[in-house]
Amino acid sequence: MCAQSALAAATLAVQAQRNVELPGGGCKPLTGFHVTIADSGERKSSVDRIALAPVLRVEEEWRQDSERDRLSYINAKAAWDTGRDRARRTKGDVATIRAALDAVGPEPKAPPHPMLLVADPTPEALTLHLALGRPMAGVFTAEGGLLIGGAAFNDEAKMRTAALFNTLWDGDAIRRLRVGTGEMFLPGRRCSAHLMLQPIVAEALLADPLFEGIGFLARTLIAAPSSTAGTRLYREPNGGDDAILADYNARLTHLLKRQFITRPDMPDALDPPVMRLHPEAKVAWIAFHDLCEQAIALNGGLSTVRPFGAKLAEHAGRLAAILTLYDNPDAMEVPLVAMQCGVTLATYYANEMLRLHGGASISRELRIAQRLLTWWQSQRDPILHLAMIYQFGPVELRDAKSARAATKILEESGWVQRLPPNTIVDGKAHKEVWRLVP
Repeated sequence: MCAQSALAAATLAVQAQRNVELPGGGCKPLTGFHVTIADSGERKSSVDRIALAPVLRVEEEWRQDSERDRLSYINAKAAWDTGRDRARRTKGDVATIRAALDAVGPEPKAPPHPMLLVADPTPEALTLHLALGRPMAGVFTAEGGLLIGGAAFNDEAKMRTAALFNTLWDGDAIRRLRVGTGEMFLPGRRCSAHLMLQPIVAEALLADPLFEGIGFLARTLIAAPSSTAGTRLYREPNGGDDAILADYNARLTHLLKRQFITRPDMPDALDPPVMRLHPEAKVAWIAFHDLCEQAIALNGGLSTVRPFGAKLAEHAGRLAAILTLYDNPDAMEVPLVAMQCGVTLATYYANEMLRLHGGASISRELRIAQRLLTWWQSQRDPILHLAMIYQFGPVELRDAKSARAATKILEESGWVQRLPPNTIVDGKAHKEVWRLVP
């Protein structure tokens, strides 16, 4: 979880600096979409707060600069409006008036808003954010349920949201034409994301066939680490931790504040220079690409996650370039060691996707029943009545209806046996009682 937050933050910081050229695949942006799945209490917010600390500090600097720039813009706009008004009153023919208007010059452009991160945007709001702000942004939240359960991912908007994320990941221009709001053409935009989700929220994302069918999940790097709850005993910080964090903060701050290159004809559109692979890195990438291609064949190791497997080599190339720039912001070539790291990370994400994809094929009801069985097997007494299950069992079973439904699944599967009504448990007769089958 810590590594995922740091990698997502580094991706946010480098995405405007370079593209990377992959063999046979053309230039790719260094955007990345990350999802971390962890239960409540796993310190998601605490981890993300540390990882994003340099980003938030840069945002605050931009906010302070924005106040000064805003006043300058207001004055420039007022002067421009006055000049236009006077030019329109110029005496003479059409050519004379037009020449006077041309002399006033173009309308001043408002300074970009200082916000880089957004947590819960609709696709329309994210598009507007990229139009009015800097040409890069990040959708980052430690409470991903606000996004997945909000307006961006409701039944009416989720296809538009996923399609917009796909466009941004691919590095394509945003093209919109709406009655009322007019046209919007936004080339050269970059947007990365990191959503931290609780498992029950992640199920809604992973189990929805739309997100897999439209290719959104294929572009997403998911990590679902095992819980560390119960093992996080207090210990004094290591003497070198502060130096490591200071170096991390300095690197991200430098990358975020570093001047990025834009198109000569569109100063608000990114035009990053292209990194290329060192010959040794190219050999390693091609070898990994071919392994991935073989693995998505029928009955191959990645056949059950074929859309993700088809993009796995590209993920490795992007990750390698991101790590390269974090190490050296002036780099124009991806070295072998970075490519080896990118392949290692991509392999990890592939294993996570395979594991989670297998879980996603199981209904939520069966997963809850499995959790009930695991809890039941940990109890001293194999005989339980209904109230004990919904009072003390898994948190998803806090009412009689849910507890009864999960127990019915276990009963039908032969894991528990229903006992006669009015069976005595803890000195009282109960109507619904079951015994765990040995």
